Amino acid sequence: MAKTNRTKKLLPALLTILAGGSAVLSGCSSSGSDAAQPSASASGGDKYDALPKVVSASIYDRGQVATSEGTYEENRWTKLINEQSGVKVNWVPIPRNQEADKFNVLLASEQAPDMLATYNRDFMVRWAKEGAIQPLDEYIDQYSTSYKKYLQEHPELKPYLTLEDGKMYAIASLRPTRANTAIYIRQDWLDKLGLAMPNSVDELVSVARAFRDGDPDGNNVKDTIPMAMSTAYSAITDDWFQARSGAWFVEDGKVTQSFFTPRYKDALAFRQMVYKESLVDKEYATDKEFSRQKQLWTTGRAGIYFSNISMDNTLGDLQKNNPGAKLAVVPPLSTKYGTNGYEMEVPNFLLTSFNKKMKNPKAAMEFIDWMLDSGWKPLTYGTEGTHYQLVNGIPVTSNYDKWKTEVAYGNEYRLVLQERQTPDYLITRAGKDPTDLAMAQLKNAIIKNTETTPFRKDFPYVPPVSEYSAIATQFEAKWKEINTRMAMTDETPDKAVAEIRQAWDSLGGDSVTAKVQAWYDANKDKLK
Repeated sequence: MAKTNRTKKLLPALLTILAGGSAVLSGCSSSGSDAAQPSASASGGDKYDALPKVVSASIYDRGQVATSEGTYEENRWTKLINEQSGVKVNWVPIPRNQEADKFNVLLASEQAPDMLATYNRDFMVRWAKEGAIQPLDEYIDQYSTSYKKYLQEHPELKPYLTLEDGKMYAIASLRPTRANTAIYIRQDWLDKLGLAMPNSVDELVSVARAFRDGDPDGNNVKDTIPMAMSTAYSAITDDWFQARSGAWFVEDGKVTQSFFTPRYKDALAFRQMVYKESLVDKEYATDKEFSRQKQLWTTGRAGIYFSNISMDNTLGDLQKNNPGAKLAVVPPLSTKYGTNGYEMEVPNFLLTSFNKKMKNPKAAMEFIDWMLDSGWKPLTYGTEGTHYQLVNGIPVTSNYDKWKTEVAYGNEYRLVLQERQTPDYLITRAGKDPTDLAMAQLKNAIIKNTETTPFRKDFPYVPPVSEYSAIATQFEAKWKEINTRMAMTDETPDKAVAEIRQAWDSLGGDSVTAKVQAWYDANKDKLK
């Protein structure tokens, strides 16, 4: 533990040194001072009214802004936001796959934006413990109209926004749908090879082998890589065995990390087996953005795609290259542990916290109210007459390619929204375009799978235990490295788990587990 404590003390200093050599980032926290900001109750609205309505906010950078559109910092939608919201927002892009490191550097160098948006509740717990963010209850009560009413109408959100002190540290709206992960399969390939839809993991492997060897694309070349993937691959394969990496489970009343359940070794063994048998791309470990995986899928070299409900909008690209391609959604698959459903997400969408050094929380709340009332709509649908037409009050995309280039990236700016993806909504929104309609039907199948087959999740959210939050990022980097190496070598699952255990112990994992156990024992009746 002594080594762990020294690491904790040195890490902020190290991050400050790393960040010190870079230029000051534009659009970051507007305070520029270490002085604590007055609370809303102390200063009242008059003090904030005298300040400029300027805030900064993080945004996920997924590399989707076309050169013709500008940058994440400046484009048609940032201009619309600044013109219509009454608040000037400076956006700070955060690479999606570097989120933890980027936030760490920004916070350590005191360059973090006023509003920090993340899907990772564990970040919120840690930021609150470190004093980097502040409670929002007073701001919501005094400066919000729409969001305050929204919370009253959706009290199910509050447990996910509230920490152990009983105060809310984030703003969030409901997700459009709680369905998330999915596996797509080439139905036309199944039909061509006379194969049935798989209903178990073993059957899926048999189908993958048939795709590898059966020349389903008919090009007389053995070049099929059966399974392509996105970030959802490891999550889905873990979920088959009820052992999601990094998740907490309750086994006979005792809390444990997934890695230390017998089930997790089966997930490791599966990923190693499909790699050895060339059922997945041998280069996937270096495909950090999964761009090669996406290309394998859209060019028709893969017949199974581990993805999510949106499928990264790749169906249109696939059908351009393969006009006869027909897709289906793989149902929940069984293993010797039973059938675990696809992930049902927590009800909240993005969690947006307020930097402790934020100068104008009133302006931030006004921006949130505007976004919730109307701002999310053009960022979702685009402009009427240009990107969509209304049909029965629902926006129907007019030109998908145009929407994809000019609007899709705008979704990232929606810190809150009120879109609800019901089956009727999805079908109507698809309009008459056959590709959009096919995607809507696939999404409906995914939603049905999610709603009808239970998904094991012993904790509704990451336990708000600061000791765990303090080591989670470092531990995640280690277990991901071990997982990847194990899948590509002859290392046994037992050895891989032993290495993960060693990493956990070196970070004081037993003490963390005891803290989580105590939290669970005190709160388990509320988690049902």
